[in-house]
Amino acid sequence: MAERPIGIIVSEPRPLAGQSSRSSGNFSTVWFGGAHQMLVEVTVDGRIDDTIVFKIAEDKSGSDPVRADNVRNNTELPYIESNSLYIIVKQCPPNKNFKVTINPYVSK
Repeated sequence: MAERPIGIIVSEPRPLAGQSSRSSGNFSTVWFGGAHQMLVEVTVDGRIDDTIVFKIAEDKSGSDPVRADNVRNNTELPYIESNSLYIIVKQCPPNKNFKVTINPYVSK
């Protein structure tokens, strides 16, 4: 695994104010380039959390397509290249923000 993550995102445990499902701001994976897969790490208060489940959607005009569903800690995903991804919480402990670190991944 590379030392530099593709992205680090902090998400609320529920939708942001005024949103029906979005729980994080937009993040980009475009600047990274070259990755073929991504490995997701989810932490709460600095500890790995295997109970949080979320979607990764892409912010577009009209309806926003879900690019990955049922994402949790240690999920391997194909590389998603976009400037406007965000998180939608499906399952999360109440009142706990969580951090998602997306790392480049090379399968063995």
